[in-house]
Amino acid sequence: MAKPSKSRAKRKTSAWFQRHANDPHVKRARKEGKRSRAAFKLTEILDQHGLSIKRNAVIVDLGCAPGSWSVELAGRVGPEGLVVGIDLLELAPISGVTLIQGDFDSPEGQQALAGALQGRAVDLVVSDMAPEMSGNKLVDQMRMIGLNEMTLHFARQYLRPGGDLLMKTFMGEGYDAFRRELGHCFDRVRNIKPAASRKSSAEFFLLARGFRTRTGHTG
Repeated sequence: MAKPSKSRAKRKTSAWFQRHANDPHVKRARKEGKRSRAAFKLTEILDQHGLSIKRNAVIVDLGCAPGSWSVELAGRVGPEGLVVGIDLLELAPISGVTLIQGDFDSPEGQQALAGALQGRAVDLVVSDMAPEMSGNKLVDQMRMIGLNEMTLHFARQYLRPGGDLLMKTFMGEGYDAFRRELGHCFDRVRNIKPAASRKSSAEFFLLARGFRTRTGHTG
């Protein structure tokens, strides 16, 4: 008697793990001791798209788990700078990074972030956050735009004049309106699809340069 075939969900999961294991950026991340392949997305954007990090920069990494972006950023700002990472998940300590476990959009998270920043204006806000995928494309898209809105709201509160914002997003419902909103707050906005981002992935990144304080803080 023939063995029953795997369920569709199991086949998809198995295929994902196979692609993941064979991904050259995953292999490189393991070889170089990176926390995840996402580190290469950030370094490509920093190195190839004119987003230079000063040694004394103040950076906030929203939704920072597993911490690969925070690690890279801490190495660039040096001891003179400050990197603050916040996530709902608990993370292993990162040298040179102040980690906060909490929701950055909650009063408690805001209080913890304010304490970590100690009044220093933020030069750069970054976010590699994505929603937990439900499988419903429209639901996932709206959750992504919701995260983008929360990230922009945070940036309006903390960025210094001329500061920058880098965030993950998806193309779809609500994107065009959000892109216009972002353009009202920054001098320049650019779409970036790093080579380390899988071609099959809907993700890309918005790099917004030159925060305009005249748009007003909303927090």
